Amino acid sequence: MTNSRVSTVLFLSIAAISTAAVLVRLVPDLHPISIAFWRTGIVACLLAPSLLGSGRSNLHGKRLLWTIVAGLCLALHFWTWFASLQLTTVMRSTVLVCLTPVWAGLWAWTIFKQAPGRQFWGGIGVALIGVGVMSLGGVADGSTASWQGDLLAVAGGILSGTYLTIGRGVRPHVDWAPYGAVVCMSCAGWLLLFAMATGASLGGLSTHAIWVLIAMALGPQFIGHIGFTVAVRYVPAYIVGAVILLEPVGATALGTVVLDEWPTVQEVIGAVIIIGGVMGATIKRTRTAQAKTDSQSTES
Repeated sequence: MTNSRVSTVLFLSIAAISTAAVLVRLVPDLHPISIAFWRTGIVACLLAPSLLGSGRSNLHGKRLLWTIVAGLCLALHFWTWFASLQLTTVMRSTVLVCLTPVWAGLWAWTIFKQAPGRQFWGGIGVALIGVGVMSLGGVADGSTASWQGDLLAVAGGILSGTYLTIGRGVRPHVDWAPYGAVVCMSCAGWLLLFAMATGASLGGLSTHAIWVLIAMALGPQFIGHIGFTVAVRYVPAYIVGAVILLEPVGATALGTVVLDEWPTVQEVIGAVIIIGGVMGATIKRTRTAQAKTDSQSTES
């Protein structure tokens, strides 16, 4: 896949996942486990036919085991993050959960021995300053935000970084559709077990809830997460994680329109800083990858 196509996939993916927080807030009566179960279960059904083709041939043994573990990380990510959205504002929750690149960078350093360069960490540092500016500029009173929600969002970010790192290890050997199918099946399976253990209800859905869940499945899950699954084969997980830092910007904008949660001037300034940091962390890396791709094409 050419660099421009990878960039397009990442753009569409970040646009799709930016709708997730607002969609979750539209179904406040649903349990976080129920939301995550139906979101991944629908996509698992859509991708299931890919397991009948030849693409599944490399998905066995340790790769299959790690894919199931990735599904577990994704299930826990959704559970903690959706629970966070019920305890704090859209802006605060998405800002904290999107610390993903920090954790993905650490995992890449310790597991794959791929230490991110100074430019990456410099760009992430700038983006995190923007995260802090946005966070401090948000409204955080006792009725809409809590430290429990903040901690749940941080936990969701750690789990997201782990999920992306596992995908980085498996995806070079497995096609995106079979991998995405097994991840979503595994995630839905784990969430079913969690529902049974906690007594969370998965049924009794209203027509409104059904449409919101379908939108979550087709948007944030299929276009968003599956898009990241496609991209992570070609770029490191911490680069994908850096792009995810743009999610709070999109989520805050949508929160303004849909939920009437207007950002402050400080939040807007933080959003601009985040965009600058992400560009600084990823642009040179992207150009280098394109140069390598062009060189390989010439040699072949």
